Order: sequence, then structure tokens, then C-alpha cells
Amino acid sequence: MNNAQLPLDDAMPGRPILARWVICGTLRLETAMHLGGKTSERVDKTVLRDARDGGPLLPGTTLAGALRNALADRLVGYGVEEPVSVSRLFGGGRGDDDGAQSPLIVFDAIGRFPEGQGSEIRDGVAISPTTGTAEDNKKYDYEVLPAGTSFPIRLDLLVANASQEKEQVEALATSLDALSDGETAFGAKRSRGLGRVSATWTARRFDLTTPAGWMAWAQADHEFPHNTADEDFSALDALRAAAPESLTALTVLTDARQRVVLELHLKVEGDVLIRSPGASPDAPDVSHLTSGGSPILSGTSLGGALRSQALRIARLVRHRKGDGDRLIDELFGPRFEGQRPPPGLKLFASRLRVGEAVIKGGSSPRQTRVAIDRFTQGVIPTALFDEQVQSGGEACVQLELRDPRAGELGLLLLVLKDLLSGELPVGGASAVGRGVLTGAARLTFYDGDDTEPRSAIIRPGSSPAGDAAAEIEAAIQQFVEPSSVNHEVEVAAGVIEEGVSQ
Repeated sequence: MNNAQLPLDDAMPGRPILARWVICGTLRLETAMHLGGKTSERVDKTVLRDARDGGPLLPGTTLAGALRNALADRLVGYGVEEPVSVSRLFGGGRGDDDGAQSPLIVFDAIGRFPEGQGSEIRDGVAISPTTGTAEDNKKYDYEVLPAGTSFPIRLDLLVANASQEKEQVEALATSLDALSDGETAFGAKRSRGLGRVSATWTARRFDLTTPAGWMAWAQADHEFPHNTADEDFSALDALRAAAPESLTALTVLTDARQRVVLELHLKVEGDVLIRSPGASPDAPDVSHLTSGGSPILSGTSLGGALRSQALRIARLVRHRKGDGDRLIDELFGPRFEGQRPPPGLKLFASRLRVGEAVIKGGSSPRQTRVAIDRFTQGVIPTALFDEQVQSGGEACVQLELRDPRAGELGLLLLVLKDLLSGELPVGGASAVGRGVLTGAARLTFYDGDDTEPRSAIIRPGSSPAGDAAAEIEAAIQQFVEPSSVNHEVEVAAGVIEEGVSQ
């Protein structure tokens, strides 16, 4: 017997493939997206681009990570360790040395800009919560892909075990449907409205247990393997249409997320100005921010205004306890005022997701202003400038409070009361009356699939209405009542052990 080792004897054996699902889709940006690239002379943060033709690049790793997080969140809720069923679809997680290879292949995608449009530049600046003005050396700019940019998506699911196929396909349908209905965002600043997407899907299954199935797979066009037009299918509908009779009754998996969704219907009273840099030599000195050619109410500006007002209220109401700042960090994520975070501190993102919305209606007048010397009342030389503001219009903005803890919703409702009554301006030039918004909000409580959603409507000057009206009053009371909030925060911070009486 010849014991000589052949060149591939120690190589990993090939994995058996019984079936191959090919899922294609069109991913469309509902809001602008920033996928970080290199720093350039033109802008501090560029977007990723394909090295061949310069088109916007969506890496498969980014898409796979977003799908993995979406599936884990839905199965066990936010901030909970992912279950084993997630790794069966996406492979071993980070730090899992014994994890298996993922049966799901997620391809890179090269995007297409909307007709006649290209990338956009946005300004970013940190606002001091104490003074309400821009902090020194905190100004930067970054490139984003505009709303309307689309990506052709392709994923292949390799089925090695027939008994696990239904579980894998349902898990895939659950994660893809998070993209279908705009629940999932990815890229930078996704907690402030960037990177929200929607998608439509088609699917085809190749049975690789038969010669005919192999021939169909081998002869299929790589870019268009379905031989059908991209129809308006959800992921579940597309997978159901492609499933054999043995895989009947495909469903999405149970949703365990605890969250409160707030839909704000806002009206611009007067003018609003969220500054953006001029894009042409004849542009005004300052223009209101647009995306995809439409004026928008950005999540970064609205989120900053909400945080600053929440901090003022928390410090006032929690003055005796002195824990207002900690409450805000728990809800909005910690800030370090330009310093590096302490070693060993586990960072976390804001649990309050603030959306971005198009302002519909209104107009964009160009106004000329000039600075006046306060002593002489004369015009200051070279201080003439012009602005293009957004005047009037309406916007529907969505907020999501994930895994709400006692008192947090009550604090947020007090902040919204100020926003909806026009007492909390958004954007710049608020000192001259800009950025005043008014409106109403609908709150919907989601406590998993086992509990029916409950809703309530709040308007300034009126009592909450709806089947969740009593929960609105209770939420505010939880924030105002010191003992209940303090216990929750101390348990979350590890100061006391849960279940120990005080």
C-alpha cells in the first residue's frame, strides 16, 4: 500500500450541495447612505467606490452583517446574545473558533445613482449641550449616496442537509424581509436616519440531486439566473414561489422585539435651515439640506435637538438624584467630549433611532441678510450674505425606542411635547425664529408577536387618545417618580444586583 501523501490530502473536503437557492433583488436607498471609504483632499470621509468604474460599492460583508443583526434582533430582541439558529445560516460569529462556514454567499454590489444625480456632501458638527453652539475643532464633512441610489443584490444559499433546508430558508426570508419593509438600515449614522433601504426580490431554486438540475444551474446566466423580470415581491413571497412542494407553508420567524415606534407628523412654521455647503459657484452662501433633490429634515439635526432638550429635562427633574447625565448616556449613547473612552468601557449605540424625512410642500426662497454693528447700528463691511431656506411644508418622521427601560419613554414624551408645541427648534438660526415645528404623534407599542400592538395619539394641549393612552400617563409617571427609574438604571449599570430589595 502506498502511504505517500497527495498534494490535496490535507485540504478541507468539499461540502455536499443538494440544492442551490439564488436570490436576487433590487435594493433602493430610502435615505442617504454613508459607507466609509478613504479620506481625500475634497472631503473628510468619502464613500466606498468600485476600483474599476468608480461606482458606489456595497460590500457583501456589510450586507451580510446587516442581515445577521436583523435576524438576531427579531428572534431574541435587541441587545441579546444571538441564538444558534443565526449561526446555522451566517456561520460562526466573531471569536467563535469552532464555528462552521456559512452556507450563505453574499456578493458585493455596484450601485447606480439616480438619473442625473451623483454623490452629495454633508456637514457634520458637534453642538455643545451647555452653550448650544458648535464645539471647537468638531467640524467635518462626509460624502453620502443620495436617496434613490439602487444596488442589484445577489445571495446564494447552499443546502447541504435536506432536513435543515426549511429552517434555513425561513431564517433567510426573515432577515431579508427586514430590508423589504424599510426596517433595517446600514452604514454610518444609521441611528440618525441614514442608510434606510427597501427591496424587492426574486428567487430560483436549483435541485442539484438530479442531472437536469445541474444542467439548469450550469447554463443559467450568472447575472440574470431567473429568466424573469424583477417583480415587486417581498422576500417571503419570492421564496414561496420558488419552493418545491416538499417545502410548503414557509413563514417568517417569530418577532421578539420590544420597541415603541413614534410617527411624528410635523409642520414647518415659518422657515427652517439645516445648513449644507454650496455645490456650485452661483449657489447661496448657505442652503437648506437636500437629498435626492428634495429638502429634508435630517435625523442628525433632529436627534441632536432631542438629546439636548432631554438632557435639560433630565437634569432638572433628576436634580436631587444627580443621575440625569447617566440617564441620557443610557438612552442616547455615551459622549466623551473629544476624549478617548476609558480603557475597557464597552461602547454602545443609541437605542433611540431617529429617522430622516423629506419635507413635502413649501418653497425654497433665497434671502439676503446683512450683519449690523450693535454699537453703531451700521452695516458691517463684507458681512452681506444670502441663504436659501426651506419655508413651510410638512414631514413625517419615524422614531423608534428600542428595548425601552423604565422612565425613558416618559422622558422622550416630555421632549416631544416641547417639539410638537413649537418650543424646541431644529436646525440653525433658531435665534432668529427659524426651525419651529408643530404637529402630532402616534405611538405604537410592540411587545413581540405574542402581544397585540397598542397605539395612542398625542397632541399638545390634549389628553392622549387611543387604547394605549393609559400607558402614556404611566410612562411619564415612571420618569418623574424617582424610585422606579433609579432602580432600573442602577440594575442596568451593575450598581446593584437585580432582585435585591432596597
